[in-house]
Amino acid sequence: MKKGFNLLKTQPEAPSVWSNIYNWVLGTTRIVIVTAEVAVLVAFGIRLVIDLQSKDLDSKISQEETVLAVLNQSENDARVVQSKTATYKMIWNNIPDYSVVMKSIDGLLPSNTPIKGLAISINGSSLTISGTANKSNEADIQALETNLKSNSIYLKDSVMNRLEDSSGQLRFTFNSTLVNVPNKDLASIQ
Repeated sequence: MKKGFNLLKTQPEAPSVWSNIYNWVLGTTRIVIVTAEVAVLVAFGIRLVIDLQSKDLDSKISQEETVLAVLNQSENDARVVQSKTATYKMIWNNIPDYSVVMKSIDGLLPSNTPIKGLAISINGSSLTISGTANKSNEADIQALETNLKSNSIYLKDSVMNRLEDSSGQLRFTFNSTLVNVPNKDLASIQ
């Protein structure tokens, strides 16, 4: 049997109910699949943006942690300095101001009597004044002893020892205990 060549357009069959349902299901399924693919692409894009932001935040956090560690060390150093400063201030304010005592003693020394080897020593609350003067200046040394003993603001329990050596020099030693010595005030020093 020989088949011929047909150039005519084929005539479609009239759609049946089943072919209409089939076409509707096929179209709806295509729409659902395309919608699902678009949703997956959008989710992928969102995930990519979130991952990039997370990495940026992680790098910022690591930078801030580094800065915080440096600042923490600086804060600890500052606290150590504050503690030392407070300790120095406490020590300074609790140390007696012996310069007041020295000025007071300097005002009591006789100005017209040469005293050789004058030594003023303060050790804690103990004061020692020693020196050598000519025998002819014994009255000035006696006046110095009287002045020192009458200065009850800083001195108590005063004892003066005098010895005359073979060369005619008068060696004297004055021992006393210091009382009521004011403490240094850090605020007054500038």
